[in-house]
Amino acid sequence: MTTARKFKVSVSLDADLLGVVDGLAASEGTTRSAVMERWLHQVSRKAAVARLEEDTAAYYASLGSAERQDDASWAAAAAAAARQLVIDEGPRNPIPKARSRRIHRR
Repeated sequence: MTTARKFKVSVSLDADLLGVVDGLAASEGTTRSAVMERWLHQVSRKAAVARLEEDTAAYYASLGSAERQDDASWAAAAAAAARQLVIDEGPRNPIPKARSRRIHRR
């Protein structure tokens, strides 16, 4: 497994924010860099999700009437197929468990 190459950078932070970073690093037993890297990854993922949502909304807004009708048909077919799925519900007619016989001692 290859480790991602890291680069050293210099940033300036507000004293209160640095206190939060230091407090988290201390409570987690990690470094400032690890805390800030995790935060940046989270913000980056949120931004990517927001872009995807915006692109998806723009795509659906750009559809013509025939394309919307086709999309609605596909959605209805997928919903009908999904209703037929049985996931994590176990067997519909489970085999009854044998009763255990306990010996009561007094």
